[in-house]
Amino acid sequence: MGAVSGTLLDLAQDYESEAVGLRVWQRDRWALQGTAKLFRRMVGNREAVDPTRITITWATLIDIPQRWCRQHGYQAIAGPDGYVIQRGSETPIVAGPGDTLLWDGRQLTVHHGN
Repeated sequence: MGAVSGTLLDLAQDYESEAVGLRVWQRDRWALQGTAKLFRRMVGNREAVDPTRITITWATLIDIPQRWCRQHGYQAIAGPDGYVIQRGSETPIVAGPGDTLLWDGRQLTVHHGN
């Protein structure tokens, strides 16, 4: 992740931590949580810009890899440990945090980061 992504994720974590504070009004808590979610979405959208690869992280919002896969003709179903990805009757691909999905122009493959 680049410096901007790290900074945005740090900000998101700061906002989330502030939102669980004891002296925060519910309205302010929602605003803080919303801002944190926006920062996480910005990072995820930035990571999904490259049409040839996307790395799944714990910070990635669930729908971003799903959308990226759909753009390549695959369906991605999210589960507790990652995604099951499949196109038609092809053998399913399993990918989770730390893994990188690669598109070669014809099919998706996964590079397991762990």
